[in-house]
Amino acid sequence: MKTIETSKYHYISLQSWMVTNLGLRGDELIIFAIIYGFSQDGKGLYKGSSNYLSFWTGRSKETILNKLKSLRKKRMIARIIKSSTKNADRYFCDYYATITRVPQEIQEKLLENWAEYSPTFFQQIDD
Repeated sequence: MKTIETSKYHYISLQSWMVTNLGLRGDELIIFAIIYGFSQDGKGLYKGSSNYLSFWTGRSKETILNKLKSLRKKRMIARIIKSSTKNADRYFCDYYATITRVPQEIQEKLLENWAEYSPTFFQQIDD
């Protein structure tokens, strides 16, 4: 795992609904909380690296990519793929928590029964 520079003031906010409503645990909980933290205003994106997520979870890049894929399959996060301006064969992904892109009153309804509503509500996200 690559060492990264981080401030001693960086933190992650885990919220109870992430566990009770979304059923997240372990690495997926930490990764989702990080992405949610950057996108909770409804406009922001997580533009960090897999190394940053590795730092917080203590997991390999391969494990991080698998966890991101799992969260995407569950429609909890979505990604925006961007090509590198320096190398056409490289790309980067920005992520956001899907729940942050809907109005507050709909968020509450979704969170009441995520497993039932999210697959149809977020079906337009083809990731």
